[in-house]
Amino acid sequence: MHILGGLLLSCFLLVSACNRQEEQQRTSTSPSEEVGTDESEPLEAHDPLSIEGLRERVFPKLEIELLNTVTADEGLEAREFSYNSDGYTIYGLLEKPAGAPPPSGWPVIIVAHGYIPPEVYSTSKNYRSVTGYYAKGGFLVLKPDYRGHDRSEGVGEGPTATIEYSIDVLSLINQIDSVPDADPSGVFLYGHSMGGEISLRILTVNKMLRGATLWAPVSRRFPENMLYFIRKNRPEEAEAFQNALDALYAPDEYDMLTPNDYLDSIDIPILLHHGTQDESVPFEWSTELREAFDKVGLSYTFYEYPGEDHNISESFHKVLDRDMEFFRSLME
Repeated sequence: MHILGGLLLSCFLLVSACNRQEEQQRTSTSPSEEVGTDESEPLEAHDPLSIEGLRERVFPKLEIELLNTVTADEGLEAREFSYNSDGYTIYGLLEKPAGAPPPSGWPVIIVAHGYIPPEVYSTSKNYRSVTGYYAKGGFLVLKPDYRGHDRSEGVGEGPTATIEYSIDVLSLINQIDSVPDADPSGVFLYGHSMGGEISLRILTVNKMLRGATLWAPVSRRFPENMLYFIRKNRPEEAEAFQNALDALYAPDEYDMLTPNDYLDSIDIPILLHHGTQDESVPFEWSTELREAFDKVGLSYTFYEYPGEDHNISESFHKVLDRDMEFFRSLME
């Protein structure tokens, strides 16, 4: 589920360099906008795509727009929605229980989906087994598409693609209080595969979430998080990708883009699920991630599923049940 495709990698040098320049322009602020600064001691400028840069970014308070209804199972309601992220219009799916919400609104689960080629991804079809299950359990579910997916604007490729996808999810989190019937005080995160990497980055940046579940997360350091899959599935494109990467960052800059170095800033509980026969994201990655969690004293529970594949197919509903129990326990 995590194979880079779409635009030709020969275009990466131009597209990626332009993207980085645009990011720097978008996130520049005047001295009056910098909180707690002394004009005689200017803040150190962080790369806008680094963890520190994302923490400093000002996400504007905008409103989500509800769009057309989508077919849903009995007892559920589903609609597409759109919102602004980095100046792009991003689309997504909202699914929730039909009927009146609790007084405080429905608790929210954001679904950070795994890799699907952007040109074939579907807002209304992909990951519906996940969104529908959570909605039936009493949650309002928001599944953002990411830029470049389906109708969403922007480019969904390049060495920094998953960081830019993370920005799209962070933008959505900042706009949850505009969602009708949503409880912005009870927001949780689901991340699968590539979405697991996105979730780890979000957890090191945003403090609004109450808990997260990670399914077979991509947890390699930048840029191995992407190079591994290129070498494995499209080796002929590895050189072009590396050239595009070299145009953006030097190797000594990689750490600032890697969530793994900021795990000690995560202060919410996590569930970690992984099948031992995963042929997409190696199971060993999660055992190493567990060790990293232990090192920083993070609160987590690790479940391994013997013989299971990347989607934990045989135990799929068992995993969802565990998620549901976990989320509900954090609401008590």
